[in-house]
Amino acid sequence: MFSALRNRKVQIAGQTVVITALVGGTAAFVGLNKQVDLTVDGETQQVRTFSDSVSDVLESNDVDVAQDDQVQPGADAGITRGMNIIVNTSKDIDLTLDGVTSEESTIGNTVAEALAELGVDPEGAEVSTDLDATLADGENSEFSVVTPKTITVVADGDRTPVDVTAATAQDVLDEADIELGDQDTVSTPLSAPVSDGGVIEVLRTSTDEKTETETIEKKVTEKNDSSLPRGEKKVETEGKDGKREIVYAVTTVNGEEVKRTKKSEEVVAQAKDEVVLIGTKEPEPAPAPEDNGGDDSGDSGDSGDSGDSGGSGQEDNGDRSPMSKSEIQAMLGGPGSRWYNIVKCESEFNPRAVNQQNNAHFGLFQFKIASWQGVGGSGNPADAHPREQFKRAKMLQQQYGWGQWACA
Repeated sequence: MFSALRNRKVQIAGQTVVITALVGGTAAFVGLNKQVDLTVDGETQQVRTFSDSVSDVLESNDVDVAQDDQVQPGADAGITRGMNIIVNTSKDIDLTLDGVTSEESTIGNTVAEALAELGVDPEGAEVSTDLDATLADGENSEFSVVTPKTITVVADGDRTPVDVTAATAQDVLDEADIELGDQDTVSTPLSAPVSDGGVIEVLRTSTDEKTETETIEKKVTEKNDSSLPRGEKKVETEGKDGKREIVYAVTTVNGEEVKRTKKSEEVVAQAKDEVVLIGTKEPEPAPAPEDNGGDDSGDSGDSGDSGDSGGSGQEDNGDRSPMSKSEIQAMLGGPGSRWYNIVKCESEFNPRAVNQQNNAHFGLFQFKIASWQGVGGSGNPADAHPREQFKRAKMLQQQYGWGQWACA
């Protein structure tokens, strides 16, 4: 009996050891098994793990982490009960911003998060995809954003700031209700992207026909005529200018001509040639002077240069003493003398007279400098002695006649 009791005690003791072991193991199991939240690209699940680090949890749940992915806390962080492990994977997107497309990467999980990460403010912008659209698994990887902007449109003489949400120059013109003609051009390509503060100028271009009348100058032919005094001209056949009409294609930009091309021309009035006779007849020798006329010469102001070859008066005897007005009048032959009348008309007997209208005729006979030099004079005729002036005047008259003076 004792032996049976002893065996029963041994059995109970063994069971107690087993129960103790089971209770201790369960406690250890429960202590090592932790519950954590695992959020991958915005989707959260609760997992239990015996792992000691974040990287072990990710590996045991088949979450592959690339270099550009974001893990919070870090992959080497220890595991605590109830912690939240967040993984945001890097995603490739094609973003078209105001007409310019670029390839970008983001750890954002929605379109809004991606724009925020890239520094694009969607406020007031036109976005081709809903801002809450997910980017997981390559979804919605292509989208466009057109931001609001102010563009200055210059057209038809007006400079107008336009608030638009437009990506290209064509979009701006459409929103501003600017229509382009067939030949109109724009300062920037219509497909070019635009930016805030930009300027778009519309160049109104047109090509119109324009008819202009041009003068066809008459041809003038000169012929020598021995019956006319030397130097005299006479129109034998009167000519007339002609006319032609020319049609041009004229291109204007904003009203200013930039190009013209001749399309046709037509003579509407023929030009008529003119024939002019030029006298070559030598002048008749002038009669010898009737008196002792002076030695100086002159040149008419308004009617030409000339002197009197015949007139009266004293010859130039070399006397250079000053002469009074009465002495000059006596030298010219006195009243009634042709020389007297010429000098009275031309200079009022003033040997130093200068034509006040043109400052080009000088002395008693109002010589031109060229005529004075042509008969051997030097310097200014008004500086020469009256006798010298009379002498040169008579030489001029002998060569070219009385027609050199209107007063003759």
